[in-house]
Amino acid sequence: MVFFRIVVKFDGPLEIKELPLGRLVNLYVDICLLRAGPQDLPASLFLVLLTGVISVLTGTLVIVESFATLGDALAAQLLDILLLLGFLRLALQRTGKPERFLQTTSALFGTGVLLNLIMMPLQLLQPTDTSGFGISNLGGLFYLLLILWALVITGHIFRQALEVKMAAAIAIALGYFLAVDAIVQKLFVVG
Repeated sequence: MVFFRIVVKFDGPLEIKELPLGRLVNLYVDICLLRAGPQDLPASLFLVLLTGVISVLTGTLVIVESFATLGDALAAQLLDILLLLGFLRLALQRTGKPERFLQTTSALFGTGVLLNLIMMPLQLLQPTDTSGFGISNLGGLFYLLLILWALVITGHIFRQALEVKMAAAIAIALGYFLAVDAIVQKLFVVG
């Protein structure tokens, strides 16, 4: 069984705790299914960095076809990550919960990785010819449903972290997505 050594801060001093990789993946799946929240993850800078790097890589692969170059896709992904970190830091400080930053960030990055891994094969089913209804149109429908579910997951994470109602959390997530999309559209050639 594979283990990551993760530093987890409890009420006392820092402690070293081993967390099985399978259990960690299950936690991210449970967050995607709205059965767990960011508070169930360890508050670990290592986990944030690990999930952040994997999120950038998988996210870039998902969006690369929409950009003129791989460099533009990577830059857009990095911009999204930086904006998310800034937004999250500000939102948690404004609500008096800055100690939730690592867990919330890890939850957003980790669930993003899972969603990216699901989106990759669905992109192969994207319609190239819009005439008729076939498997490619069904792939497009699944892709759209996955994007909507990603919005619900992000809202769920925001609800847990910020302690707001689900409708408000989804509105915050939608506002964030739309703002980032507008910024990316202005800065990059998106096709």
